Amino acid sequence: MVVDVPVSILLEKLQKLLTEERLVFPGLRNRVTNAINELSKILAFLEAENTSNNDFKSKLLHTIYSAKDTTESFVLTTAQRRQKGIFRIIRTPLKLFPIPSWRQIQFSCEMEKFVNRLKDVSDEISKMTLQSIARVSALGEGHNQLYDQEQNSALVGREDDEKELVARLFDENENSLRVISLVSEEPLGKTALVRNVYNRLDIRQHFQCRAWLHVHKDFTYKDMLLIILKQIPICVLKDVELMSEKELCAMLFKILMEVRFLIVLDDVCTVDVWLMLAYPFADAANGSRVILTTHSSNIQLHADPWSFPLNLMPLTDEGSWSLFLKKVGRSENSSDNTDINIFRERILRVCHGLPSAIVLLGGVLSRMKSSEWSEVINLADFDAGESPLLKFVALSYQKLPSVLKPCFLYLVLFPKGYEIPTRRLFRLWLAEGFVQVSPNANDVHKEDMPKKYLEELVCRNMIEIARWKSDGTPKTCRMPCYLYDVFLPKAEEIGFLHVHHSKSDYCTSANSLEFNIRRLANQFGTKSTSEFHVEHLCSYISFDTQKQDTSNREIGMLLMTIIKRGVFVLLKVLDVEGVYKPLLPDNLGVLQNLRYIGLRWTGLDSCPASIGDLPCLETLDMKYTNITTLPSPIWKIKSLRHVYMNEVSILKPSKESSTNLHTLMGLLIGSKDPKIYGLDRCTSLRKLGLTCNSVSVEKTAECISQLDSLQTLRLRSRDPFGQPLDLKLSPMKDHESLSNLHLFGVIKDHDIGNLPKNLKILKLSMSKLENDPMPVLGELPHLNTLRLFAGSYVGSEMACLDGHFPKLRVLKLWKLERLEQWTVERGSMSQLVELEIRGCEELKRTNGLEQLPALKELILTNMLEDFVADFRRRLIRDVIVTNKWEFEALQVSFVL
Repeated sequence: MVVDVPVSILLEKLQKLLTEERLVFPGLRNRVTNAINELSKILAFLEAENTSNNDFKSKLLHTIYSAKDTTESFVLTTAQRRQKGIFRIIRTPLKLFPIPSWRQIQFSCEMEKFVNRLKDVSDEISKMTLQSIARVSALGEGHNQLYDQEQNSALVGREDDEKELVARLFDENENSLRVISLVSEEPLGKTALVRNVYNRLDIRQHFQCRAWLHVHKDFTYKDMLLIILKQIPICVLKDVELMSEKELCAMLFKILMEVRFLIVLDDVCTVDVWLMLAYPFADAANGSRVILTTHSSNIQLHADPWSFPLNLMPLTDEGSWSLFLKKVGRSENSSDNTDINIFRERILRVCHGLPSAIVLLGGVLSRMKSSEWSEVINLADFDAGESPLLKFVALSYQKLPSVLKPCFLYLVLFPKGYEIPTRRLFRLWLAEGFVQVSPNANDVHKEDMPKKYLEELVCRNMIEIARWKSDGTPKTCRMPCYLYDVFLPKAEEIGFLHVHHSKSDYCTSANSLEFNIRRLANQFGTKSTSEFHVEHLCSYISFDTQKQDTSNREIGMLLMTIIKRGVFVLLKVLDVEGVYKPLLPDNLGVLQNLRYIGLRWTGLDSCPASIGDLPCLETLDMKYTNITTLPSPIWKIKSLRHVYMNEVSILKPSKESSTNLHTLMGLLIGSKDPKIYGLDRCTSLRKLGLTCNSVSVEKTAECISQLDSLQTLRLRSRDPFGQPLDLKLSPMKDHESLSNLHLFGVIKDHDIGNLPKNLKILKLSMSKLENDPMPVLGELPHLNTLRLFAGSYVGSEMACLDGHFPKLRVLKLWKLERLEQWTVERGSMSQLVELEIRGCEELKRTNGLEQLPALKELILTNMLEDFVADFRRRLIRDVIVTNKWEFEALQVSFVL
C-alpha cells in the first residue's frame, strides 16, 4: 500500500535533475528521461493496484533505493565541484564546449543499468494484468473545506456518552477517588471522546491538576511517572530525570494528596501496567478521578470493581450521518444535500457505525465532486470480508495525492500520540525535499506549501490538530493512533524509515536484512550505533530526553561513524530537539548535505564552529539553549532560510549575509548598527527577533521599516542587566505587512499611536505607558489578540470605548500592579472569547465586563478573592470563570 512513496520521491528527484543540472555527456539526458517515463508507468500501477506480491515489492524497492542513492550522490558531488569552481571546457575557433566530468560518465552508466532494471519491473507489471484507472485527484480539487478550530473540536454522535462521562466526573455524591473505564474492542472513538471532555472549560475549572498519558508499550515505569509529573504545574522539576522510580513515585503521591486531579490513561493494555500506575494515585477524598481507556474489560475489573464501565457502542444511523455530513462540509438541515442523500444507505452500511471509518470516508469524498462519489463508495463496498476500518484506511491512503504520501508517512517517525509542532514539521518536510513546487515558483511560495499540505491532510482526517494558536492557526498536530498502528509497520517494511524503541529487537526485524536505514527515529532509549546500517542514513531524529551520558555519547558516536565512513553525501536531517546536551563533533561541517539541525531544548553551551561550513543548511534551530555566540561564517550560507536563537550574538558581523533568510529569531545586536549584519538586504524576512539598546534602536526601527515582507517582529530594547530601554515606533508606522508584534521596552505615550495599522497580534512588556493605551489600541481594526504584560501600563484606570476592538478575541492582562479600575463600555470587544487577568492585585472594580456578548472563559490568577466573588455575583449569563491553580513549590526531601 505504501510502496509508491519511494518511487514518487525518486521520480521527483529525476525530474528536478533535468531542469537544474547541465547534463552534457551524450545520452545522459535521454537515459534520465527514459527512467522518468518508466517510473511514471510504475507509479500509475502502484496507485491503481494494492499489490501483495512481496517478491515484486522487494525487487522494486532495491532498484529504487539504489538509484536514489546514486542520484543524490551525483547531485551533491556536482554541487560541491561547482562551489569549488572545478570545471573544464574545450576551446574551438567558434565555440566553447563543456567537457563532461568523469562523474557524469559514471552516472550515465548507472542510469543505463537502472533503466534496464525498470523495464524488467515493467514486464512483471504487464504479467500482473494492469487495469488502468485515473490518477488521484489533484491537490485541493473538489470541495474546499478549510479546517476550523470550533468545528474540529465538536463531538458528533457521542453527545449522550459525553454527558454521562461529565456527570461521573462531577458526581458530588462520590468524593473518593474513582476510576472511570471506557471499554470497547473496536475503535469506536474512546480517545476522541475523552480528549473532548478533558479539554472542556468546566473540566479545566473543576480539577486543579490534569495529566494525560498515552500508555506506550515500550514505556518504562519511570517514563510514565515523568510524563505525568511534567504536566503538573509545580516548580520542583529540575533534574527530576535523575531521581529513582521510588523517589518519583513518592513525589507524585505527595503532590496528588494536595490537589483534586484528573488523570487520563489512554490505551492501557495489561493489568500489570495499571497496577504500577495506580500506586502513586492518592485518594484525598476530594473528588479526584482517573479515566482509563482500554480494549479489555478485564482491566476495568481490576482498576475499580466498584465503578461500572462506560461501554461505547457503534454510532446510530442518525449519529453516523450527522458525523458524515460534518466531515464533508455540509449542513445537516440544508436543502442542498439532495445530491448526496442518495448515497445515505450505502454509506451507513459500509461504515458500520465506526466513527473512524466515517471520518476517513468523509475526508476522501470532501475532496471530490458528488458526481464522483459512486466510484469511491463502490471501492469501499467491494470486499465485505475485510475489516471495515482497514478498508477505509487503505482507501484514504490510496486517494491521497502522491505529493502528500511521503509527508503523511513521515509522521510515524514521531512517537505514537506525540504532539508535533507545526513549525518543526514544516521545516522537516522542506529539508527532506517532500515539498514540490513548479520550477518558476519563488521561495515564498515554497515556504507556504507545507501549510497547504497540512490543511489537505487535516481535511482528509488523516491528521488531527492538537493545539491552536491564539490567531486560530494550528500549533501542534498528531497522527491518529489507529492510523499510526497501521502505517508504522508498512513504512518500516518498505525501508522508508525505522523507529527504534527501547524494547525493540532491531537485529531480528526483516527489513534490517533488506534495506539500509534511511530515516532513523530513536524514540525511547538508546541503541549502539554499531547495530545500525547507516551507510545511507539521510535523517536522524531522537526523542530520548533522559539526562544520562549514554544518550549523549550515542549521538556523538553515530555522527562520528557517519563521518568516518565518508557517507556524508546523504545525511540531511539531524534533529535532537529535547535531548540533553548531545555530543556534537567539532568537524560537523564535514556533513555537507545537512539541511536541518534541531538543537532546541538541548541545554547545549556551544555549537561547533564548523557549522558555518554547511553549504546546504536551511534550518538552524537552537532556541532554548545556553548558546550565546555563533561563528561569523554562518552568514555566508546562501541556502539558509530559518534561524531560531535566544539572544545570540555574532562576534564578527559579516556584510555577506544571506538575502534568502525568511526567519531570524533571537539575534543580539546590542549597540551595533543592524546594517552591519546586512539586515537591510534581507528583504525576504518574514519573521524577525532582535535585541538592541537605546543607541541602536532608531536605526533598528528604520531598518525594519524597509523589510516589506516582514510579518512577525519580536523587538527588545534592554541594557546588559535586562532592564528596559527606549523603543522607537514612528519609523514602523506605515508598515503594511507586519501583523504580529511583540515589544519589550519603554514606549513614550505619544509614540503608541505609531503602531502599524494591520496588526493582528500585539504583546507589550515593560512599556511603562502612563496614559491609558486602550483608546489608541482599540482603533486597530484587525487586532485579534492583545497581551499587556508586566509593566506595560503603570496607570490606575483603563477604559475600552464603544465600538473599539471590533475583532479582538483574546485579551490577557498580567501584573498591571497599579490598575484599580477598568471600564468596558457596551459595544466594545464584541468578539472577545477569552479573557485572562493575572496578578492585578489592586484591581477592585470592573464595569461592563460581565456583559461582553461573546465571552466564554474568564481566567483569574492571583486575584483578590473579593474581586472574584463579586464578579461571580454580577454574572447575568453562563460564563466559565476559571480560578487558575498555581501551587507553591513542594519541598522534596530526597537526596540525589
